[in-house]
Amino acid sequence: MRDSIYQRYEEWELSALLAKYPDLRVQPSGSNDLVLAGTVAFLVAAPNGVIIEDSYSVELSIPPGFPSTNPQAYECDARIPHDYHKLEGNYLCLGAPMALRMTLTLNPTLLTFLELLVIPYLAGYSYFAQHGEMLYGELEHGNDGIRQYLGELFQSKTTDRAEEFVRLASLKKRTANKQSCPCRSGRRLGKCHNRIVNMLRKQLGRKWFMKEFERLVHLLA
Repeated sequence: MRDSIYQRYEEWELSALLAKYPDLRVQPSGSNDLVLAGTVAFLVAAPNGVIIEDSYSVELSIPPGFPSTNPQAYECDARIPHDYHKLEGNYLCLGAPMALRMTLTLNPTLLTFLELLVIPYLAGYSYFAQHGEMLYGELEHGNDGIRQYLGELFQSKTTDRAEEFVRLASLKKRTANKQSCPCRSGRRLGKCHNRIVNMLRKQLGRKWFMKEFERLVHLLA
């Protein structure tokens, strides 16, 4: 059992994370989660060219099912108010759940989680606190936000059937291309948004999209 835990940490590249962010420490946990806590300092260039330099005290909880099961992040000093994109339990809302799983599936390391998901959220809040505007945009809440994210992912301006793109990505290419494109263009997928669907299917695999579609059916019911 101990060997399997060490192997898991090696696959997650825990040592690389701790080497780059030495103020983070592994904490005792009453569960099977890997818990990391400490200060994360960063200096990032925003899309608009503004340099954001700040540090936050955080706690990161990494479940054994990582990356298929999303990790969680908590800001410990209560700098970020509850109404600023927080989840139940005051955990940080780092993006659409599918977006997190996609990012971590493509690069399943703890550095990816911290640098591509947690730090952009923290930097975004630092920018918001100083300038009063969102740095990276904002999704709607609930089902509208899910479909908005999917519309952006699949490059569709029409989002009311955006979950259909996920279903089509779970099918074989020839089968999917014969079906109507969810963007409501009136064309088959093969004559419309096939390139983005094919690219994502190739990157993540049909089984990945099958699982995501099952989650969406439950969420959007």
